[in-house]
Amino acid sequence: MNVDFPIDDIKFDFDCAGTGRVTVECNNRVVENHHILSTELKQSNDIKVSFTKEDPSDQGSFAVLKNFLINGHDHGDQFKHIAYHIDQNYHTDEKVINNNLYFGYIGSMSFTLTHKNDLLTKAAYTIANNEFEYVKWPMVQGPHYREKTFKNILRDTKFMYTGSLAPRTTDIIDVMHSYQIKDAKLPLKVPESRKKIEDWINSSKRVTIKNFSLMTSFNFSGGIIPSLDSFANRADTLYLPKKAYYFYRYFGNNEHKLKDVFDEEIQPGSHVLFELPTLYYSNASIIEKIKEARQKNCTIALDLTWLPIGVDDIEIDLDLVDEVYFSMNKTWPVDDIRPAWRWSKQKIKDASSFEMEITIYPKIPANLFMHLVEKFPFDFVYDKYQTQVENLRDQFGLTQSPVLWFTKHKSVQHDVNPIFPGYYMDEFVCLRKLLDYKGKYWW
Repeated sequence: MNVDFPIDDIKFDFDCAGTGRVTVECNNRVVENHHILSTELKQSNDIKVSFTKEDPSDQGSFAVLKNFLINGHDHGDQFKHIAYHIDQNYHTDEKVINNNLYFGYIGSMSFTLTHKNDLLTKAAYTIANNEFEYVKWPMVQGPHYREKTFKNILRDTKFMYTGSLAPRTTDIIDVMHSYQIKDAKLPLKVPESRKKIEDWINSSKRVTIKNFSLMTSFNFSGGIIPSLDSFANRADTLYLPKKAYYFYRYFGNNEHKLKDVFDEEIQPGSHVLFELPTLYYSNASIIEKIKEARQKNCTIALDLTWLPIGVDDIEIDLDLVDEVYFSMNKTWPVDDIRPAWRWSKQKIKDASSFEMEITIYPKIPANLFMHLVEKFPFDFVYDKYQTQVENLRDQFGLTQSPVLWFTKHKSVQHDVNPIFPGYYMDEFVCLRKLLDYKGKYWW
């Protein structure tokens, strides 16, 4: 028997009649009260259940297994099909039967019970069980409003490190919760707001962006997806890295446009899209491809969503690109409002430009973003978590990716049937949840 979670305890709940008696052994040691504790368990465990009674022919002496509890959840359905070996010294009609949770013949049954008890799984199960999310999103499978069931706990354990949300930084959350909606209803002073954001980014110790002034247009957007969608709609052929933007592959309506920018020759005049930094490719390789696309007179868009938590120092020259998308949605806990910005060298005739031009863009997330810019430096989150991430890497045996939240572990591999078409972030261990509960539990 194998379970894909760490076992805290195992409890056999027998109802014995007459002189019937049951003994449970774990790894060749008799277990008191039929209760196996985590301290008695290895990764693989030999379990033996023996039944006896004073008179082998006494049909009034028997035992029934009412519950076979692992971590408080019943696994009787798995247990009842394990073969039970009848002691031929007392009974000669049969040798082996399914136990079916009923013990009437003197005999025994043995099985091996393995569990997943590596440190990452232990932490994931602890969070899934103790910090259960009754409302969970984003999660395409749903339902988003849920009950705490064993199935949901195991589901959350499995996907604990898959995803890309930011840690719940309480400093930022407190500022957001104290912000008054009445203070966020007016339009932005767009030139002043734009300059404030540009100066704020370039105040970073790790990031320098040159030639913001070459971008003639500046728009607010509800996340970067509207900008990605607009870019794809304007493209006949769209080159991008294979391991990026599962958004384009989710519905499939852009599939015929997509080309792998690293494996296929870039054709002149095409649309080309990159994220920088990215989980999968070096900054240098992305910048070289941008330069190649520029030489071929391509329209180039650059997504800087990961920039605030990139681990390497970087200088970006906007002279090389035509559009830039930026948000803090993977750095700040603002995934419920999703403010984002787009700079472009040419005015783009799409919904975002229309909303900005006639001032019907959502004011509250835009103004809240500007409020947070005033309260927190660009490097605040990176500086806050950098040492914590280092400690987690050491404790769990992880290696760093180009993005602070994401790490690699030898046990974590890409699922050939991912949660989304073209989704590759399951190759990584996202530290968001470990950071949220660091210090509360054993890590």
